[in-house]
Amino acid sequence: MTATTIEVRPVGAEELPIWAALNHRGFLSTTRPSEARLKHYQRQSAEYRFWLAYSGSTPCGAYRSWDLELPVPGAAAVPTRAIGSLSVLATHRRRGVASSFVRGALSGARERGAALSLLIPSESGIYGRFGFGAATETTHLAVDTRRITLPPAEGLELELTDDAAVRAVAPALYREVAAGMPGALPRTDLWWDDVCGLHADEDDDDDRPAVIARDQSGAVVGTASYRIKGDWSLDHQADIELQDLTAANPAAYSALWRFLADLDLTDRVLAEDRPVHEPLAWMLPDRRAITESHRTDFQWVRVLDVVAALSARAAQGPGRVVVEVADADGYANGRWLVDADEDGRTQVTATEVEAEVTLPVQTLGSLYLGQNSLVRLHGAGRADEHRAGAVRRLDRMLAWAPEAAVGHTWF
Repeated sequence: MTATTIEVRPVGAEELPIWAALNHRGFLSTTRPSEARLKHYQRQSAEYRFWLAYSGSTPCGAYRSWDLELPVPGAAAVPTRAIGSLSVLATHRRRGVASSFVRGALSGARERGAALSLLIPSESGIYGRFGFGAATETTHLAVDTRRITLPPAEGLELELTDDAAVRAVAPALYREVAAGMPGALPRTDLWWDDVCGLHADEDDDDDRPAVIARDQSGAVVGTASYRIKGDWSLDHQADIELQDLTAANPAAYSALWRFLADLDLTDRVLAEDRPVHEPLAWMLPDRRAITESHRTDFQWVRVLDVVAALSARAAQGPGRVVVEVADADGYANGRWLVDADEDGRTQVTATEVEAEVTLPVQTLGSLYLGQNSLVRLHGAGRADEHRAGAVRRLDRMLAWAPEAAVGHTWF
């Protein structure tokens, strides 16, 4: 077979149906993109950059990219290039299409000043070769509400409503709460409009129940959206599918879960894409009322600028460690003195001092959001220690316990 050059180029408005069709096929959709889905992509084109790969005149791959400010430990946010919906036709595997996509996105990210890149992979074995490391996990929960006991919501008022009403109050609440959960993706106006069904191409007959929690001043401190799954009968209860739950404090969190547990004719809540640090089990006398039906890696982080990335996030405590990062693509490669003070402010400078810890850039990405342990990764052979105690010292500096439990957002 004669080799053909792969050309990657931005998608014009007239090519968006081609992008959509290729993307649907690449992700094994059994249907063609509907008119509603095409309108959805057209709306997204105001925020995202869509890309197609061509082999000659044949479109053979698709992806999208966009820039965002990612919450990191310490309630700061770091410029980040997100990559999503990457697919390559089966007829064009192993021709460098995916490599062209990812390497082009990373190069463009550095040119625009991004310190990180972020993606949610469909397969976990693909993106380590580009320097990404698994940084967060997600879980699916099944909650037996017959076994839940939570106190009454004192000082809070619950308002039963729908997603359209939640749309007016949830974005501000989410922005406030998400700052306490490193890696919580920003939710744009378009995201909220789509999720809350506010576009004309949505089915207006859909029931979209939701609940809003307010404190005594009337301020919104929590929201939850849910759907009823299945039908109840005289000998069988229906399920609740939790779409989203955000709470500004433990009282609001407890009140929303109590509301869900008390819904008539239901006996189970199914909650997908929740953080693994969900506090609900610790609030219950019978913690086995909650089971994990699924747990997996979720967000993968690629550090592109060590100084900007580590200086922006807070350290859990003081310390000094010389870290050598190995990065075959050069973005993060080097030896760095990471120096944090008592307040967690971190300075990072290039140094020639002998390294105390060496690690690949993939490990740095896995550590960056604070939700993975360097001690564990060292035990797995993902880092080397050259001075006794250096791994534990750096682990203490980089660890970070999320203060929020908002649900994970898919791109």
